[in-house]
Amino acid sequence: MRSIKSKIIVFAILATLIPSLGLGLLSFQQNEAMISDNVTRELRTLAKHASRELDLWVNEHIYAARALSTSNIIINELSAASQSVKSNDKETHQALSRYLRSVHERLDTMLELTVLDTEGKIIASSVIEPSVVPFPLDWSQDEFAQGIVASPPHWNTRYDTAMLSVAVPILSLDNFVLGALVIALDLHTIQTALKDTKKTPQSEVLLLNPDGRVMLASYVEVMNVMSLDLEILQRLQNKAGESLVFKGVMQQEVIGLAYLSEMLPVTIVAERNREDVYAAWIQQRNLFIVQVGVLLLIIAAIAVRMGHSIVVPLQRLVDATQQIVKGDLEVRLTVSQKDELGRLTQMFNQMADKLRQNQSEIEVANQTMMQKNHLLEKLSITDGLTGLYNRTKLGLIINDQLARFKRNERPFAMLMMDVDYFKHLNDSLGHVAGDEILTVVAKALTNSIRSVDFAARYGGDEFIVILTETTVDQALNTAERIRSQVANVHCHTIGETVKVALSIGIIECESSDTTQTILLSRVDSALYEAKRAGRNQVHCIRAQN
Repeated sequence: MRSIKSKIIVFAILATLIPSLGLGLLSFQQNEAMISDNVTRELRTLAKHASRELDLWVNEHIYAARALSTSNIIINELSAASQSVKSNDKETHQALSRYLRSVHERLDTMLELTVLDTEGKIIASSVIEPSVVPFPLDWSQDEFAQGIVASPPHWNTRYDTAMLSVAVPILSLDNFVLGALVIALDLHTIQTALKDTKKTPQSEVLLLNPDGRVMLASYVEVMNVMSLDLEILQRLQNKAGESLVFKGVMQQEVIGLAYLSEMLPVTIVAERNREDVYAAWIQQRNLFIVQVGVLLLIIAAIAVRMGHSIVVPLQRLVDATQQIVKGDLEVRLTVSQKDELGRLTQMFNQMADKLRQNQSEIEVANQTMMQKNHLLEKLSITDGLTGLYNRTKLGLIINDQLARFKRNERPFAMLMMDVDYFKHLNDSLGHVAGDEILTVVAKALTNSIRSVDFAARYGGDEFIVILTETTVDQALNTAERIRSQVANVHCHTIGETVKVALSIGIIECESSDTTQTILLSRVDSALYEAKRAGRNQVHCIRAQN
């Protein structure tokens, strides 16, 4: 009955669980895809905003640098230096340096202003030791129009900040390249402008140089050691504009995408903490799991109740059936339901009444069956201990073989054997061990003869084997095989190996063997001669020529 109840409960749970989980998984997959699309759009918006702000910021400073590069004092100084007129005039260089420092003081976003000649030599700077990054000075006319040459941003340990160096050409009045004006910009000054806090309040943006070093971040003060794994950076650049999940610079799992700046050699990475993105989704998922769990408990309780209403009447029928099986035919059940179970209970009572009416007939049949079983036991042909044919069956076999020999004169051999000193073994090892030895000997006999041969227990420790259509010489080989098989018997009863010896007598049927008494007498004589000769051997009585 427990099986029926279990099936009802399992069916109710599956009927609730499968559609609930199916719809729930579909809904959560759609929500996850929607969240991913929304985050991707938000990150793209942030990356484009950061790129636009960065370009505006750089263009603003380039415009200022272009305006500064047209200053007469700078042009005159470089013109004089190119003509080797005042190239060693320290006073003029100092005046230009003072001019650059005065401009530098008004432009707080610039870290350095440096003027180079066409050979890359520093003519003047707003700082004592400028951090000049080498720039190509062979600008073409197209590059004059485009405006700038920018070096990859790098971390400047002197200022402890990320620095971006941009060079603009300084031209004479006839568009002859006199040198270059290099401006070193502090990227930290654009940090607040990188992110639109109204449109993308939860996303953050990073500026990375080609080596993966973080030059600027919207959410943390950047340190020199902060960097993104180059393999991750490569993946982001290869799939620019597509969102990926990766380990961020703070070793947190984030969702982010890359945007490559067209103006500067930088990679803009917009990212958002993955845990924050899916926090509400995970909360809804957990709530869904709890709701499904509660629903399953309610359904299971209902199923248990329904199963109980079915199982209890069935259990009463099972108990009553068990009483009938035990012989109590007076059992009777009360019909308390009007459904199928009530009908089944009525039929059970009718069956019990019928069984009571036929009880006497059953008892007579049982008595008859017991008598037949007793007769079958008396007619049993096998020995109870060894499983071999018993003496009764042996007599029938011998008579049948003698009749066959008389008809067709085909010989058969008979072996009689017993266990040497079996009484001593039985007394010393115990009767249980003695029985085990007899069983092993019987098994050896069975394994050593053919399917057309016969083996029987003659009595006690004596056994007889009849080998059909077999001569004495052939029987001798069988006898020796039997002796070798039982020479060492491992007795499980005592846990030891016991040496067992057999004395075997062999005869071949002759025309004078008209009865089994004569045959048994001759084979017994052969066995006696084997014992008289010292036991543990085979003795054959051959036919007289």
